[in-house]
Amino acid sequence: MNPAAALSHIAFQDPERAAQNLARVREHVPAGVAESLPTLLIDSPDPDSALNLFERLCSAGNTEVLRLMDRHHYLIHYAVVVFGYSLYLGETLIQNPDLFHALARERHLDRTHSREDHEESLARFRSRSFESDAALLLARFKRREYIRIMLRDVLGIATLAETTAEISALADVLIEEALRECDTALRARYGAPLSADREGRVAEPPFAVLSLGKLGGLELNYSSDVDLLFLYGDGEPAEPGTISNREYFIRLAQDATELLSRVTREGAVFRIDLRLRPQGREGEPAVPLSHALGYYRERAHDWELQAMIKARHSAGNQSLAREFIRAVQPHIYRKELNFAAIETALDTREKISAHRRRANAASSHGRLHLDVKVERGGIRDVEFLVQCLQRVYGGSEPWLRSGGTLFSLHKLHDKGHLAGKDFHDLNSGYEFLRRVEHRLQLRRGQQTHRLPEAEAELRVIARAVIGTDRGEVLPEDFVATVRQRMAAVAEIYQRIIHSQQQQKLREGPEPGFRLLMPPAELGRELTYDQILHRLAVDAPALYEVAARRELATHARRNLHRFLSASFTSSERYAAVTRDPQAVERALRIFAASDYLTDILIRHPEEIATVREIGENSETGAEKELFAPGSEAVSGEDPVFEHIAKSEASYGEKLALLRQHFRHRVFAAGARDLVESRPVYESLAETTAVADAAIRAAARVAGSPEGFAVLALGRLGSCEFDIASDADLLFVRDGAVSQAQGTRTAEQMVEVLSAYTRDGTVFAVDPRLRPRGAEGELVHTPEHLAEYFASDAQAWEALTYTKLRPVAGSPELADRTWQAVQRGLARFAGHPDFPAAVRDMRGRLEKSEPGEPNFKTTSGGFYDIDFIASYLVVRRQAYEVRGNIRVKLHQLATRAWLSDNDCATLDSAGELLRTLEHVIRLVQGRARKSLPAAEQARETIERLTAKLLGRELAGGLEAELERSYQGVRRVYERMVV
Repeated sequence: MNPAAALSHIAFQDPERAAQNLARVREHVPAGVAESLPTLLIDSPDPDSALNLFERLCSAGNTEVLRLMDRHHYLIHYAVVVFGYSLYLGETLIQNPDLFHALARERHLDRTHSREDHEESLARFRSRSFESDAALLLARFKRREYIRIMLRDVLGIATLAETTAEISALADVLIEEALRECDTALRARYGAPLSADREGRVAEPPFAVLSLGKLGGLELNYSSDVDLLFLYGDGEPAEPGTISNREYFIRLAQDATELLSRVTREGAVFRIDLRLRPQGREGEPAVPLSHALGYYRERAHDWELQAMIKARHSAGNQSLAREFIRAVQPHIYRKELNFAAIETALDTREKISAHRRRANAASSHGRLHLDVKVERGGIRDVEFLVQCLQRVYGGSEPWLRSGGTLFSLHKLHDKGHLAGKDFHDLNSGYEFLRRVEHRLQLRRGQQTHRLPEAEAELRVIARAVIGTDRGEVLPEDFVATVRQRMAAVAEIYQRIIHSQQQQKLREGPEPGFRLLMPPAELGRELTYDQILHRLAVDAPALYEVAARRELATHARRNLHRFLSASFTSSERYAAVTRDPQAVERALRIFAASDYLTDILIRHPEEIATVREIGENSETGAEKELFAPGSEAVSGEDPVFEHIAKSEASYGEKLALLRQHFRHRVFAAGARDLVESRPVYESLAETTAVADAAIRAAARVAGSPEGFAVLALGRLGSCEFDIASDADLLFVRDGAVSQAQGTRTAEQMVEVLSAYTRDGTVFAVDPRLRPRGAEGELVHTPEHLAEYFASDAQAWEALTYTKLRPVAGSPELADRTWQAVQRGLARFAGHPDFPAAVRDMRGRLEKSEPGEPNFKTTSGGFYDIDFIASYLVVRRQAYEVRGNIRVKLHQLATRAWLSDNDCATLDSAGELLRTLEHVIRLVQGRARKSLPAAEQARETIERLTAKLLGRELAGGLEAELERSYQGVRRVYERMVV
């Protein structure tokens, strides 16, 4: 296709240069990559920059990355998204092409990374880096992590709260690492600081870093200043040293600040602001606990106390930070406090806003550009109003004491301190303005809150904020929308502040029923004791569940996370507290599976699914549907069918497909943990769900009559699992043109694997087709017969024994299977076939040296799979189909496999399939070997033994080793 024609529907600023860029891209990349670009660029906020940066990536000559994108087209989508939204992160992606491999390994972006996840990532990154400059290393790591965070953000996978919480968790890790680096250097030079208590006991005084402002509220931007407060413990020096404890901790604060603020070629890690410390610029950078508490008790201005609302531990000693926060709260929140009592905070707020508006006007040469942060009705007004309301009511209602703005808005509304419309306008307005702020800062990595003056740049921001699915957004309409949102916020701000200043603190909302909420806040100082205290009042039955002493640590931690998430609204809290039996049943999930726990936290409505499991026994039809010996998985899912046939828009159908697939997979996984059912039953159910999703995708794609979809790999053998790819073969008959068949297949792949706000259904891999990625996407039965009769390799013969129809024309699928069988016949008696099979198996075994791989190691699952498929081809027993257990038993029934060998292979196959499934169930992703973390290994070993229904003599690793040895002995005898 002519490059100019391919780009004619895209809103380029410079179409001629875009055509030149696309032409250069075509010179470097596989055809599939180039063909995907125009469709993706249509939705890019800045298609010119996106295509220009993509051309630079391709011209860099990294053929491995280009091949990776050809295998995984979603990586092309990721690249275009990064390049179109962020010029500075686009440069990061070009300079760090290994990020594509990381994204391909992780695959799913639907999981929010915690502080622990970022710590592990930093440790891995540091171990691979030869960089000696800690500031440069941390700055580079931050920019790399921002790639994943911004993808989740702009693709709509993460909410605003999740995005800012993840940025904040990353910031905590970077601050902690900087503190550790500087402390190590100071100790090497001066020794450890020591102090003596009143009894003369010597210990190291604690040191803590508290975050304030946006980081304190877990609402950090992509380019925020970071407000910090450095504290150290009291105590007299234990012995004279080279420097005093005071000097040591001041130097530690200065060194950490310098490291984090130092400009490197990757930029600074953060801009650090210490002006909120006691006495501001005149105070010392690190202060002892007693001095800090005395200051906030006796001398702090009201606006300084208000800033402490968001105080939170970020690094260093957590106990010291908590002691400070507990001690300072009575000065922030007082029962007698009203708006008149915080007059100085209001005055200070107005002076700061007026000063910034004047600075804005001066820097713009008199032309006032709209600033979404400091202008009337901007972000700062919402944050300040929320803090004022918290202080007014937080003295008598402690659970209103939250750090985050959005969560605090919900609390104020739930408690009746904000009317419904005011809450809606403030909440939606704040989220909208923060999204504008994020898109502005992502653009060039600058701390800016002002809309750009240039029309072209304003158009890019408008497309980035509003999107393109509702047509082109005119810059002037976008500005008008921003002004309208800010005007609504300004009206509420002025009305509430003015009315509150004119009256005393009201006694409370009108009497009536209000659901009590617990004294905790999501993401902040949530304690399990606080939760239990509230549950004892609101839900005694649930309290009995949560207060059990025998709860394992991991189960308690995940239950804690789940209950904390339920406090984000009264509706969630009510749903959880009225269903204690479901929560009790979910304890097995919390004890074993972070993956399923994460789904419950993000989608608490699934607690109803947990309740339903086990309440009703399976019907006969369900037992037949999920029987482990089924040759193929049949049965329809009426919800998938309804979605596919509905009049909903294409985007709505994609969202509904993903939501229902997630629900079905969650239900299957929860059933595994609650009922401890055998692995083949679980895999049969997950396969049935995948089949139904594929049939729905075919209908959404408008599959013509002469078109069929067949499964290979794990889907073909009815062993589809959590996080599995779907290996699919697309076929057509002569009535369907190649172009029409290809369009249908590509549309199906997009329906199933395109990323949306709700993630994907699952990844589709069509590379097992003839000639792999180089071959046509859609084939005819005749071409398949010809290919297998002449060109197919031995490994393909083994692979195609798993071919199974899934969607489309049954008659065409049957003709396809018959054609493949005719082609496979040449392998049955070919003298070179055994040697070719062994050669392929040997190469797979050598491909991944190191820790034993469940699949490729000697005696691993590939040995079992190769034996079964080899015998099917050798004996032309193409009727032997189904999961590995079914195939082995059918081969033994025909006396092609001895009973002893069948028992050895069957036991090993069940062990490996159970182990793989348990790992996916626990962690939400596939692994090739056991995880290194001790807790995860213990959970996996315990759950594997439970699902197998037997003890693992000597432990899991010993069981695996025995299994490998027995399987390899059979393999050596059979594949000859």
